[in-house]
Amino acid sequence: MNNRIAVFTNGFSNEFIEHVVTGLEKKAAADGVDLFVFVTYCAAYDSDLQNKCQLNIFHLPDPATFDGAIMLTNTFNIPAEQERVCARFQRAGVPMLSLEVEVPDMSCIKTENYNGIRDLALHLIEHHKAKRILYVNGIAGNTENNIRRQALIDALEAHDMKLYAELYCDFGFYTAFLQMNHFLDEGNELPDAVVCGNDNMAMGISSALSAHGYSVPEDVLLTGFDMMKDGQYTFPILSTVSRGWDKFGEIAYDKLKYQMQHPDERFSEEYHSFFVPSESCGCPASEEAKKNRFNMIKNLYFENLQQSIIDVFFQRLQIPLSMAEKKEDFCEKGVAAANDIPQVGKDYCICTEPSFFELDDEEYPERIRGYSEQMDILYELRDGERLPLRQFDPSEIYPGYKHEEGKSDLYIFAPLNYLNYTIGYIAFKNAPKLLFNLDLPLFVKNMDAQLISMRRHIFSERTNKELNNLYMRDALTGMYNRLGCENVLYEYITSRKAENKKSVLVFADIDRMKTINDLYGHLNGDFAIKATAEAFRTHSPKEWLFGRYGGDEFIGVGPWPESDSIEELIKQISESMTNDFKALNLSFRLHASIGYAVIEPGDEDTIDQYIDRADKYMYAEKEKYHKLIDSEL
Repeated sequence: MNNRIAVFTNGFSNEFIEHVVTGLEKKAAADGVDLFVFVTYCAAYDSDLQNKCQLNIFHLPDPATFDGAIMLTNTFNIPAEQERVCARFQRAGVPMLSLEVEVPDMSCIKTENYNGIRDLALHLIEHHKAKRILYVNGIAGNTENNIRRQALIDALEAHDMKLYAELYCDFGFYTAFLQMNHFLDEGNELPDAVVCGNDNMAMGISSALSAHGYSVPEDVLLTGFDMMKDGQYTFPILSTVSRGWDKFGEIAYDKLKYQMQHPDERFSEEYHSFFVPSESCGCPASEEAKKNRFNMIKNLYFENLQQSIIDVFFQRLQIPLSMAEKKEDFCEKGVAAANDIPQVGKDYCICTEPSFFELDDEEYPERIRGYSEQMDILYELRDGERLPLRQFDPSEIYPGYKHEEGKSDLYIFAPLNYLNYTIGYIAFKNAPKLLFNLDLPLFVKNMDAQLISMRRHIFSERTNKELNNLYMRDALTGMYNRLGCENVLYEYITSRKAENKKSVLVFADIDRMKTINDLYGHLNGDFAIKATAEAFRTHSPKEWLFGRYGGDEFIGVGPWPESDSIEELIKQISESMTNDFKALNLSFRLHASIGYAVIEPGDEDTIDQYIDRADKYMYAEKEKYHKLIDSEL
């Protein structure tokens, strides 16, 4: 036994996830089994490639390391979500269970949609004497919506009634709000009751009625489906249909264990939905429902504060990360300026592709299947301790994961992606509430945005440095040009003074450069400049900085030599350069005279004065060389 169960879901259906995961946790704790929840946020309106990047999170787990898997199939927004999981885990022969939706060659448990709506409709017709009933549809062609609508039609026909009207929506609050507004604006007579395909749309209908001056249930009776928390916390409390999801997770765990013990058996079990009357249909709410609403209102400020904490966290990341120069800055500058978030607990990590901060968009791979063999842990909070950037093997799934015998932990994994590119993923340990209140998708989207901003600035800084380097470098020698000397070499001297350290400026000049150009041509002149620059740089101390000050003039600056005298050092450099020039067997004589200036920390001379001092020393050396050469002629 691996003592691991995988759970796959789309995170937008947070309340269903809460019911299932809470039940699974309860049962897993008794068995000492770890739960690994893999969450996508695929949406039909996103691009196909972007959704595939999201689905890459389903490639993270190795099926062979799990004892079983549960799919919250009814949460998936696109067929590829179901297909991606099935293809990997079924092929590996891992026992699987689908919730709410039949999947080929997989056992399923589900709640039916018919009985609850039928009982709801009969209640409105027989108890409240409703005659004009309007139905608010969900997504066209959706199986669950079709069943709910048919249950209402059947109840009406049993009483020789027909639907008064229908609105066509998409299970969303705002669409229902707009459709009801339009219905009322057209002057249609108010229905006695509105039956909605889910609670989301029922709350949208309630808002539209209120905007037109109508009250629920005084003017219109209203019902929903799914028994969402938000519908139970409103005034009035929403009459709805429950699917018994509060026990669904525990049932699913037991059924998966049965499937694991009977891997070749396939079963499908259905549980009845049931109507829960309440205030919005004119009935009294239960004492438990009123207590739950009171507690929600009592805790509203705290809940809002929790969300504000997340907002502040990302606000504090924004400026430091927008000025990042390297990926280590996420931890060193970004997170260092922000407090940790209580909602994420003491353990979570951000894992990114190593090339995300290295390769630009054109080079970055469109990785939609799997992750790199080594990934960066950009940041980890482990038992409350912040850990810096390092690499790990993603086959571990969670850094340092090890099952503790007799203990059950919950791990949540969500994808990070940038447009059509996989960034990596974020993982949390024992922080289930993120899944239950939609904080997780907000957290993920904010983290995506921060990482993208950080990446863009890193590449911007690299481009700027490359441009600055080109702008301040001499094309012929690769040394700093005159501008580079001013920005780098002169600044170096100033900083050494500020540190109360002694330094030296060395000035080199090619002897009789004009003669070389005039007699041997400018190509040979350019070669002489390059050869001199290379020899000057090669035989000087490694820590020196170099610049081409003029046509055939070069500057070197560095710390004062501690062991050797400056005279001896200059002599060694000059002799080594001369030996290099001789070894080139040039058709002309090449030599460079060298001078220097000592720069004490307390000196108040300007750069020009230091150069002038070095130039005078160099000129004296040049005179000696010229006399020597002339004497040989």
